[in-house]
Amino acid sequence: MRKGHRAKTAWRVGLRRPADHLILARVPDRGIAALIDSFPRVTGCTSGDAREPHVTLFGPFLPKSDSRGLPGAMENALNSPSHLSCRIAELVRLEGMRGGAIALGLDPDQGLKALYSGLVESLSPQLETCSWIDRPPGQRLFHISLRFNIPFREFSFVWDRVMSLPPSPLFLRPKGKKPVPPIRTYLYTGDATIDLFRVALLRRGSLLAEYDLPRKTWLSRGQAFRPEEWVKTREEFRKLEGLELPGLVTGGQGPPFVISDLHLGHGNIIDYCRRPFSSSGEMDRVLIRNWNFTVRPDDEVYFLGDLRHGRNAPEGSNYLGLLAGKMCFIYGNHDQGIAGGVDRTRMTYQEYSFLLIHDPERASAEKAEWVIHGHYHNNDIARYPFIHAGNRTINVSAELVNYSPVSLNEICGFLRRAGPGEQIPTLKEARERYPGPDKSGPVG
Repeated sequence: MRKGHRAKTAWRVGLRRPADHLILARVPDRGIAALIDSFPRVTGCTSGDAREPHVTLFGPFLPKSDSRGLPGAMENALNSPSHLSCRIAELVRLEGMRGGAIALGLDPDQGLKALYSGLVESLSPQLETCSWIDRPPGQRLFHISLRFNIPFREFSFVWDRVMSLPPSPLFLRPKGKKPVPPIRTYLYTGDATIDLFRVALLRRGSLLAEYDLPRKTWLSRGQAFRPEEWVKTREEFRKLEGLELPGLVTGGQGPPFVISDLHLGHGNIIDYCRRPFSSSGEMDRVLIRNWNFTVRPDDEVYFLGDLRHGRNAPEGSNYLGLLAGKMCFIYGNHDQGIAGGVDRTRMTYQEYSFLLIHDPERASAEKAEWVIHGHYHNNDIARYPFIHAGNRTINVSAELVNYSPVSLNEICGFLRRAGPGEQIPTLKEARERYPGPDKSGPVG
């Protein structure tokens, strides 16, 4: 008899206690939650089970003793990262002991991979049994299940049904973007990175404790489900990542500044672009303060469109009165009713010629020009990262520039140091790749 078969038989007849602990990261993403809820309606398949969105990090497993020592053992892996990140990849089919699963595969960042390796190393000596997939060196496939425990006799039919769905009638694939599996077109949130802030320890499906990565603290079951605790979690994350400025910026690069797509008052943009805010009011306060901590009253700012949006958002003129600086307003597709703007503008700064426009697909740039734009937010970084030296585009959507205006002088410094064809996804990564001042300085 095969070893794996003997183990399954032992559990089935009660000769071995089943693994009853699990470590996961909850995914507070309303778009993915809505897709899980609508899966039977969209696909016409009701087989299997569903739970709130989560990423399994370790387990299931059975500790040698009780659960009280597990949080301490986990902290060796949990103390370093302020968050974990991943991106949705291909749709995947998985087979477990009780049936099949259809899931969104994930591309994990290095922090998520390191945390997983740390959990394997820290917990393995304390376990009586664990999943084969978590035994060193570890082969876990990170994913978010849309449906699991689909009976094996139905699994192939359900998979084929999902893969042959017609795309959502509401989905418009941008020109030039790769096709996606049809089920993905029913996910109303975009392709932005998913940030994970909490790691939960479960026993028999019940939450024992949850670790808050930004705040470096364990939360009780009661605290873990309180909305006000999530507000604190996201606030601490923003401060740690430089997305919420503590005060006036000193010693910065100076004007002129550029930024696009604030979307003030627009609650749905929080979900669509996975912005780390708990409400539109909180988002507005942080974005306006970041702007005014960066820009002085006499500084020149080029704003590249989509100031506000949403049925209940205040008028654009109300927001303009709250933002410091002398603004050149370039219209976006949500700026109806705002006077004094232009469709595009050109400028020369240092040794570079720039075309500034909201939507780069509408640009008719001359060969020597770089296009500074917004519109695509953080939802198509493969084509429109912060800097794409090959296509000569610079995406200054708020999500890519830390939700604060960025100096054109700093951008020019990155352009001098970037290699031919280089792509830099975000301002944060540009600063990590090229720390310190640009030694070459402006030309001319």
